[in-house]
Amino acid sequence: MRIPLQLAVIFAICVAGEFLHRIVGVPLPGNIIGMVLLLILLCSKIIKPEQISGVSSFFLNHLALFFLPPSIAIMAVGDEVLSKWPLLLFLCIAFTLVTIAVGGRVTQLFIRKQEYRENLALRAERLADRASHNKANGGQK
Repeated sequence: MRIPLQLAVIFAICVAGEFLHRIVGVPLPGNIIGMVLLLILLCSKIIKPEQISGVSSFFLNHLALFFLPPSIAIMAVGDEVLSKWPLLLFLCIAFTLVTIAVGGRVTQLFIRKQEYRENLALRAERLADRASHNKANGGQK
């Protein structure tokens, strides 16, 4: 898919997120809703990763530039930010710990799921070996 079309797809999803936020009243920022919509479309294979890979790669390669405007805005209201530094420090530490805990838990769940699948495959292989061994021995144990 060409770059302008890829950009149009991503922009349309972003606009849909803003629409849901403003018109329907979903209590999340429009850009977050747009990212969730994109995730849903990618997971359901309505949009394939190859269809937006060109623009996505560009955005990822130039990600640092997207942090400049918020950084400048924070500097513009620096006094307000500095007056609330204990709260900001607490929030940073708390959310870091929550992120670590959730990431660890999700990783444990995926590891357990993988071990379960491997265990099932091993059991199936053993049953097949027993069946072929019994067949070779004429059904005797």
